[in-house]
Amino acid sequence: MGPGTKEAAEAVLRELPSVVGAFVREDVNGHPREIHLLVLPGPEPRHLARDIRSLLEERLGIEIDQRIISIAQLARDPSSQPGRESGGEETIREGELPAGPRRVRFVRCESDVAAGRVVVRVELRDGPDVFTGEASELEAGSGRLRAGAAAALRAANAVCDGRARFALDGASQIHAADRVYALVACSVTSPALGRRVVTLTGAQHLDDEPETAAALAALKSANRVLDLVRITWVEDAAPPVTRVRRR
Repeated sequence: MGPGTKEAAEAVLRELPSVVGAFVREDVNGHPREIHLLVLPGPEPRHLARDIRSLLEERLGIEIDQRIISIAQLARDPSSQPGRESGGEETIREGELPAGPRRVRFVRCESDVAAGRVVVRVELRDGPDVFTGEASELEAGSGRLRAGAAAALRAANAVCDGRARFALDGASQIHAADRVYALVACSVTSPALGRRVVTLTGAQHLDDEPETAAALAALKSANRVLDLVRITWVEDAAPPVTRVRRR
């Protein structure tokens, strides 16, 4: 990825009618390491990722691994407003799936900065239980975003109690539709999801501190599969049923 190619790639991506925000991160060799997109509702993300890979390879001569492309899709209702646990009320955040039987809620995010590093602690609530995750990063660049997202995912891992494992793939700040978003990509593995690694993406307006917005975006990602994982472990924990055949 030569000089200026990052900017050229982002410009090409923003030409797509469904893309409202794009961010490309390079590795030390100047090659694309992360491609983050915020898109309008409608396109199927997997098909869109394949089209994006083909477009960049054709227009810029860049070989792209489709796995580095993360896509967050805005909700169909643009009037959705951010919400969090407060006074017993919760609103569904932009881009989230409809609420399942019980969703993990965001409680709070706290951060301390010292000696150029930020330490973030995130609390999540699952029913009556509160789980905490903590992460530390360099304060510079996207460090506060990464710390907030990583802390939220570690709290989600505590919720799962070993039945699923979330890992942070990347966290970026992007501009889209005259707003600034925190965009988080993560991966999850769990017996409930089969043998493959599932990639998830979430976005949150940067109306809050960067670490808080990133934590909320990470929770959006995790909440897409937590119900499925929970249902599976509840079934596993159920007592066996004995059936008696009578003649």
